[in-house]
Amino acid sequence: MAMAAVMEMSLPAWQWGDIALGLGAVVVAYAVFTLVGFGSALVASAPLAHVMPVAQVIPLLALLDCGGASLRAWRAWSAVAWPAFRLLLPGMLIGQLLGVFVLSRLPAALMAMALGAFIVILGLRGLLVRKTGKVSTGPALLHGVFGGVLGGLFGSGGFVYAAYLERQVETKEGFRATQGLLIALSTAWRVVLCLWVGVLDLQVAMLALALVPAMALGIWAGHHIDLRLSREQLFQVLNGLLVVSGAVLMLRFA
Repeated sequence: MAMAAVMEMSLPAWQWGDIALGLGAVVVAYAVFTLVGFGSALVASAPLAHVMPVAQVIPLLALLDCGGASLRAWRAWSAVAWPAFRLLLPGMLIGQLLGVFVLSRLPAALMAMALGAFIVILGLRGLLVRKTGKVSTGPALLHGVFGGVLGGLFGSGGFVYAAYLERQVETKEGFRATQGLLIALSTAWRVVLCLWVGVLDLQVAMLALALVPAMALGIWAGHHIDLRLSREQLFQVLNGLLVVSGAVLMLRFA
């Protein structure tokens, strides 16, 4: 009840149905993230965009992601592959700057349509494209900039960094640690940029604080849920959900 009261104070226009949708989206998003290691922004952004502007959704999820990603990065600090990290970092910082700048300038309806299309494309890619064992060989700067732009605009660019790190980092521990540190810095930098351009304010910060228990519940559920699905089946379900949620978001603003 206290959490709902804070949400009503932070966004007075929300109705009880909006609050339920927001809480449910965050719980599911962080359960998914705990199960498969990615996707919190992709899963939560489309439902949240139904009840608040996309320009607020991105900094909201950046605040939530920043805490969890920072904790993971701190625990795995010694395993970070520093050469690969240093190559990706400059491009990521530049790309985030470009992405957040565009985010602050686009009309709300156009931003929602773009977010919906982005989510649908990623979902269809996951459903239709089979892995061939080939990995990206492009330069680190290009990966950093592209991932940063997607992170700044849509809150999800980590898969681009992963495409580069899969080739450059030999150990699983090094890959996870380096990816975790990049995501932690990426979300922290996104928070700073969102504050700078004015899309992160006290209301969004209060809402993020109110959603922390929902995030914690999702993480707990992800650690305890046994879906009795193979990893491939789980990804198929998640990609299908991305296609549906992105399409619904696009139809709403069409």
